[in-house]
Amino acid sequence: MLRKHKEWLSEMIGAIVYELRAITSDSLPLYHGQQLHGLCFKILKDYSPALAAYVHDQMSIKPFTSAELAYQGKKGAADRRLHIVEGTLLRWRVTALCDEVLQAFLSLQPGYRFSLGNLQIEVQRICADPELCAYSGIVEPIEMLAECFSCSPPASITVDFQSATTFRSGKNDFPWPLPEYVFGSLADKWETLKMPGDISRNLAAEAAAAVLPQEWQGRSCIINLAPRRSARGFVGRFTYGLANLSETDRGILALLAAYAEFAGVGRWTSHGLGQVRVIGKN
Repeated sequence: MLRKHKEWLSEMIGAIVYELRAITSDSLPLYHGQQLHGLCFKILKDYSPALAAYVHDQMSIKPFTSAELAYQGKKGAADRRLHIVEGTLLRWRVTALCDEVLQAFLSLQPGYRFSLGNLQIEVQRICADPELCAYSGIVEPIEMLAECFSCSPPASITVDFQSATTFRSGKNDFPWPLPEYVFGSLADKWETLKMPGDISRNLAAEAAAAVLPQEWQGRSCIINLAPRRSARGFVGRFTYGLANLSETDRGILALLAAYAEFAGVGRWTSHGLGQVRVIGKN
């Protein structure tokens, strides 16, 4: 039975890696996050139609993210499509930002089959253990909060934006990792999804205003999720200096950076965008 909104948000969050095998050959769009977004809702609906309807209709910030498929030798062709042949082993990482969605994603079993267009795929293994599969695992948000504030706060944070990332500024795309936008978007999710602690977008943006960008490398890109759904974004690695912040503010940004690996950054994180790894906190 679906529990009330306030009862199930924020209990546990997790990252799950599905190991998959293509059982037919076909191609997918280079940016195929929209198809995977639809698959996430199919999984939710199979688990609980009420949960799927609530997330779809009532939640402006979706309590999950979905990376695009990864596999050895992945490379887009000249037609901007990914051509996948039968037998190809694939990996698909999803995250759940609340307990009920986490249980839905964990409910899949090896042998489960699904379609992405004409491409048929079978689940081989489900992993949520960081010792067995990198960037997977389950955690209580309160533990994240306690850990970040029990350690010496970092003087800098390096974030690797692994998939195209973008923000919205008024009616325009903002394809640049301005600290206020990065940490502000994370605080939005933290607050909206009822994570512990009094962390708001205004609080995070105020702290982020004192951040000094130290090093960066990256490039801009055009994201085409659908014929009439595109945006300008960026990928790259950015180091944010926190030396000018108080210890409390550094702790808040360190917490949000840890949350970023589950929540994603910026827009359309449930469509494959904004996938990040925190590769250094010094």
